[in-house]
Amino acid sequence: MFHRVCPKNSYQRIRNNSGLEVTPEYLEKTILFLLKNNYKIIPIGQVQQILNGDYIRKKFIVFTFDDGYVDNYRFAYPIFKKYGIPFTVYVATDLPDNKAILWWYLLEDLVLNNSQIEFELNEKKYRFSCASFWEKEATYHAIHNLILNGPSNELSVRIKQIIENNNINLFDKTSEIALTWDQIREMHQDPLVEIGAHTVHHFRLNQLSEPMVLKEMEESRDKIESKTGQQVEHFCYPFGTQNEAGNRE
Repeated sequence: MFHRVCPKNSYQRIRNNSGLEVTPEYLEKTILFLLKNNYKIIPIGQVQQILNGDYIRKKFIVFTFDDGYVDNYRFAYPIFKKYGIPFTVYVATDLPDNKAILWWYLLEDLVLNNSQIEFELNEKKYRFSCASFWEKEATYHAIHNLILNGPSNELSVRIKQIIENNNINLFDKTSEIALTWDQIREMHQDPLVEIGAHTVHHFRLNQLSEPMVLKEMEESRDKIESKTGQQVEHFCYPFGTQNEAGNRE
C-alpha cells in the first residue's frame, strides 16, 4: 500500500509526510525484487478468488495507492506499464474535484516556513515555537493532533481556524498535487489499472452517522463511475485501521 511516488529533492521535510512517499527508483526496485523472487503480482480482483479457496501455490502481491495524487499518474503509472504490472488507485473524489483540503501538507508548509505559530482554536489561544528542526517536528505533531481530535464534521472549521488564519490558501496544494479527472479516465481505460472508491471527504468513518457513512461510500463510487464511464468494484477505508473503521463500516 502506497500513497505518493515522488522524485528525490533536497527540501527539508516533516517525516510524518515524507514517510508517505517513495521515489520512482524505490518503486521500480521493489517490482524487480518481487519478480526476481517469484512473486505473482495480481490485480485486486483476484484476491477474493484466492481467499475463497482458488489458491495459487505462489507468493502473491497486490499494489495499491491511496487518495489520488498526480504523481501516481506521472511517475508510478509509467513504471507499471513498463513491466506490465497491475495496480489500483483508490480515489477520494474531493481531490480531483479540487475540493479537498490537504491540510497535512499545508500544515507542513506552515511549520517549515515559520519560527513561531500562533492561532486561536475553540476560544483558546495557542503559541508554538518552531525555530529548530526538532521543534518543527514537535509542533507539527501537536497541531496535527489538535486538528484530528474532534468531530469529523467540524474538521474544516478547525483547519480554517489554524491554517487559513495564517494566510495560507486552503486549495493551492490540492490543485498542485491531486490527480485530474482526465488522468483518472486515461488510467481507468488501461486494463492494468483499477480505480477504486475512497470516500468523498476522507473522513474517519466511525465518527459519522450511518447515513453519512453510506453517503460517503456511495457518492464516491457514483462520481467515479459518472466521470469514467466504468464500474467501480472496490473500496478502501480512509486511514484503514481499527481506530477509524469498525464492524459497522
